[in-house]
Amino acid sequence: MTGPSYIPGAERLGPDTGGSMDTPNLPPRAVWHTVESPSGSGWFTSMASYLKRESVWPQVLYDPASDRLGQFAALDTSGRALRNDGTSRTNRTGRVCIQVEVCGRASEPWTDGFDPAGKPNFLKLIGAMRAWGIPDTWPAGAPQRYPGDHDDRDRATWLGRGGHYGHSQIPGNDHGDPGAIDTSKVPPNGTTTPGGGSPGGVSRAQDSINGLLYGYGAHGDHVTAVGRALVAAGFGSHYTTGPGPDWTDADTLNYADYQRSLGYRGSDADGVPGEESLIRLLGALPSRNDTPTVSLSNLIAAARADVPAATGHLTHPDDVLTVENALVAEGLLASSYADGSYGTRTVSAYAAWQRRLGYSGSDADGYPGRTSLSRLGDAHGFKVTP
Repeated sequence: MTGPSYIPGAERLGPDTGGSMDTPNLPPRAVWHTVESPSGSGWFTSMASYLKRESVWPQVLYDPASDRLGQFAALDTSGRALRNDGTSRTNRTGRVCIQVEVCGRASEPWTDGFDPAGKPNFLKLIGAMRAWGIPDTWPAGAPQRYPGDHDDRDRATWLGRGGHYGHSQIPGNDHGDPGAIDTSKVPPNGTTTPGGGSPGGVSRAQDSINGLLYGYGAHGDHVTAVGRALVAAGFGSHYTTGPGPDWTDADTLNYADYQRSLGYRGSDADGVPGEESLIRLLGALPSRNDTPTVSLSNLIAAARADVPAATGHLTHPDDVLTVENALVAEGLLASSYADGSYGTRTVSAYAAWQRRLGYSGSDADGYPGRTSLSRLGDAHGFKVTP
């Protein structure tokens, strides 16, 4: 899904110098901040100048009192309001990472008394987020009351799941904003938004089955498996691309068609899987325990043995193929070289992955380390074992 670079009617605040995203294959997300000022139009003007002067601007500045909305940079480029998580540039994580600074204080949630229905610019902002495919979900849960204990900064969640996050929930950051904002208002439940982002009657509910999430905003190989099964069963008419690992409205609409074919009606055919229909589609229920594993020691042994051997030499092909498929998904390895052999092409592709994470020199030699392999696994659904 592709949304607007600039929200219609938003004030152009400059400097329009956002960078490209490092991991456009990862799900889209939004991050909410508070600029720690009062609300009001005058404060909006002052904070716009401050954020530019300090070079810590997000893409978007919003004032809930006046409904003023401004943009410092295009939504599909990076902001500068997050700290890096080690070598990972959090500002550049995901297909988009739309950051919003709100004129307000974390200790006094700005959503108190806030009515989204009466704020047309706020609804434009939410519509733009939805148009980019950002789910109406909070993967790390609702932001904690300020200052919080920060036990919700989970790196795997941040890398693997699209949706809305608070600044306080981002790995590598130590801020407590935006505080305990009302997540039924951000984004507003059941509210139609301009710019192609309306739920339009399509369910945004989720359900957990066997430890895996299904429904809008769910992410993982199990989502791809459902989509492929729907297509195979003749229920893929709503896809324009995919199916893929992010559950979109198209998945919901296709699944609803499938549910109706089974005789379900009304709320029982809302496009969100239940156990019975999922078993009938897949034959069995996937489980979180089905997550593939990759042995780091096996992978290193394969690299040492396969590189000097004849082309196509196989040492630990299952481990290698899982990693190669992830490198293919990252755009670093041609699919024709995903053959289970850790040869020179795979070494080069893995070295490119290491450089993408910020490694250089001998630390980007194409031979896996625990951290770089875990980062790849977090992004592509496999676990790393010794």
